[in-house]
Amino acid sequence: MKAKGRGRLARVPIRAIPVPTPFPVGPVNVYLIAADPVTLVDTGPMTAAAFSAIERGMAREGLRVRDVKRIALTHGHQDHFGLARRLVDASGAKLIGARLDRRHFRCERRTKRLLDQMARSGYGIVPRFAVAAGVAAIERFAEPPETWEELDGDETLPGDGWSLSVLSTPGHTPGCLTFILPEAGVAFTGDTVLKEITPNAIVDEDPERPGTPFRSLSRYFETLDLLEGEVAGLTLLTGHGPPVGDFAAHHRYLRALYARRIARIEAALADGPMTARRLVEAIFPRVRTINVFLAWSEVVGFLMYLEDRGRIEKIEGRLLDRYRLEA
Repeated sequence: MKAKGRGRLARVPIRAIPVPTPFPVGPVNVYLIAADPVTLVDTGPMTAAAFSAIERGMAREGLRVRDVKRIALTHGHQDHFGLARRLVDASGAKLIGARLDRRHFRCERRTKRLLDQMARSGYGIVPRFAVAAGVAAIERFAEPPETWEELDGDETLPGDGWSLSVLSTPGHTPGCLTFILPEAGVAFTGDTVLKEITPNAIVDEDPERPGTPFRSLSRYFETLDLLEGEVAGLTLLTGHGPPVGDFAAHHRYLRALYARRIARIEAALADGPMTARRLVEAIFPRVRTINVFLAWSEVVGFLMYLEDRGRIEKIEGRLLDRYRLEA
């Protein structure tokens, strides 16, 4: 894989291994850094097909799973870390992940809180428990690792003639990390930047403020602004799909896309106060099953962002929450 970057680049062999997933998003990109220490960025889900794909991808470079010395996780979603424990058991590799995604890696989801939030958004018992069942089904594609080294960002992971600089890029999850390999002119972004998919900044509990919602979209927009300076001139190796070569142009595209989404929400609220469910139905009228959770999460993320900007107000009722435009 050729990568463009700053100045003269070292010859650091990086190979993308497409790993199948059982999810609608399709294959996940696991990256092999075939240099000392042999490193994997992400692992794919806990399935036999994923393990076989990694074995085949490493074999093409003359390596085996037992040769892996380090596994760096971009974030705590099952399609990115689910196979970590099995790979560590097979290789003895050092596992690295974010402190703020600790509950994700431990598969500790507070289902009651999710159901209560969706109830206050206007969802009845059937769609709420369908979402809860779908979320629970996803959990089986990961086995929580026993231990891992926790990072917060600003660390450097050394290699022989190369290194990984760790950047905290919250939004998609609270603990999302981006790993920059300056010697090769690349950055591994996980799901923080995707070329062909709009990443969902998923609403979750704030790990630093228990009991309060993580302001996912507000933090995600801050992350995109941060990346503008940090990854200029780098090729972004994404968690799904092809690389992003010009992040500044991609960022402009995202800003325009999100501005249209915000305009649709504000236009819907111009007719009067609405629940989050009514907004989801207005903006994503065809969503079903687990995608209801993703659509609801995205809309609630936008609503919290607009609250933070003073553009809308949340009206807390006894059973339901509604939102209205600020005067």
